Amino acid sequence: AVGVGGSGAAGRHPEYSLAGAMVLPAVPSVGGPYVWAFLGFTSCLHLLEQYLEVRQLRKNRETDVPDEFKGTVDEKKFLESQEYQKDKRLFGFVRDWVSFVFDKAQLFVITPWLWHVSVSVFGREAEYSCTLFWLFLQQWVEKPISIPFSLYSNFVVEEKHGFNKMTVSLYFADLLKSEVLSYVFGGLLVPLMIWIVRYFGESFYLYLWAFVQLLIFAFMWIYPNFIQPMFNKFEALKDEDLKQKIEALAAEVEFPLTKLFQIDGSKRSGHSNAYFFGFWKYKRIVLYDTLLHLKHDDILAILCHELGHWKFGHTLTNLIISSAHIFVLFWLFGIVMYSEVSKAMVRQFGYGDDTDAVMVSLMLFFMLFSPTEQLLSLLMTMLSRHFEFQADSFAAKMGRSEPLQSGLFQIHEENKGDLNPDPWYSWYHFSHPPLVERLRALKALDSADSKKSK
Repeated sequence: AVGVGGSGAAGRHPEYSLAGAMVLPAVPSVGGPYVWAFLGFTSCLHLLEQYLEVRQLRKNRETDVPDEFKGTVDEKKFLESQEYQKDKRLFGFVRDWVSFVFDKAQLFVITPWLWHVSVSVFGREAEYSCTLFWLFLQQWVEKPISIPFSLYSNFVVEEKHGFNKMTVSLYFADLLKSEVLSYVFGGLLVPLMIWIVRYFGESFYLYLWAFVQLLIFAFMWIYPNFIQPMFNKFEALKDEDLKQKIEALAAEVEFPLTKLFQIDGSKRSGHSNAYFFGFWKYKRIVLYDTLLHLKHDDILAILCHELGHWKFGHTLTNLIISSAHIFVLFWLFGIVMYSEVSKAMVRQFGYGDDTDAVMVSLMLFFMLFSPTEQLLSLLMTMLSRHFEFQADSFAAKMGRSEPLQSGLFQIHEENKGDLNPDPWYSWYHFSHPPLVERLRALKALDSADSKKSK
């Protein structure tokens, strides 16, 4: 059987026993400084995040309305939001711990063993086939964990609190569509990435970065135009009065609006959303039908907030940061790929001395780079909160502070958002500032404007 450090001959063809059955490879040996460093970091990070979850759970068990919301939040609705957040958090504890244990089983046994299974089937020299089969096996090994948790989240937790609108048949139809899409795009893109690395040698990172940039821009067009319509029905906004008001708002801020849609978000969930997409002078706005029951002024204020992101160039800023980030990652991977470090990583994580596979090395590199990625993620979360305050300030500058406060409050109340966040938890996790901070900032802007007018 092909095991860790199997011979080249064993790597080229599947091995069979005398009875004619293929012999499965042995469980690989995993261990070494890189492995223990990664295990230590992920374990400490998990414990930190669980501590923050415990802090937030304590806040969700409180029954008194926070001082900032007394007189404005109905006590019954506050307790309902607390119950919803508590149920999500308790479910999250179970899911996170099961996932943590399963991830470690993958690290030490499943993922490297599946690589050797793929090699035993296709041969070590068939890198494209081995990689695709390995990724396919990994995806299905995770399904017995991910599907039950997803079902419980939708049909128990969300259902209990009135948010789930999906049927079981719709859930599995979505799952099937997602799987087919992942096979199509993965089957096309993964071999292309491997080819780029192999063909361009040590300068591959330049071409791989350019390729990924093209993919990002392509998917910014493909997803809303072709993929999302496979899951949601897009229609022209039916409320003609609201449509005219939105077009007037877009014209007022010189937003190049070309189309205005509503989609059937209520088909799956009671949660609401709105967003815009498109390139250059061809922008489109999408409203979830779960948002359309709000007062027109509130909807316009929420859209004004979204247009604030465009006006301040937040999307472009994020694209530039993402582009620079991807370039640095691939550049660093290029340094590691052809070094002894890469061979040591591959060997210590159980893939053998003679494994030279692009996607294996890339996966291990990203794993070991995760401490830096965690720090960058935290910085991006902080930047996102800053952007949200800026977008709010744009809506306030446009004279829509009061309806924005009303709209935010109503959405938060209807979505049973966390009205009592722990400061440490929200600082670490929230990409949007807590509602109380946003309302406080908007009121401060109103106060400053009123003083100026006097």
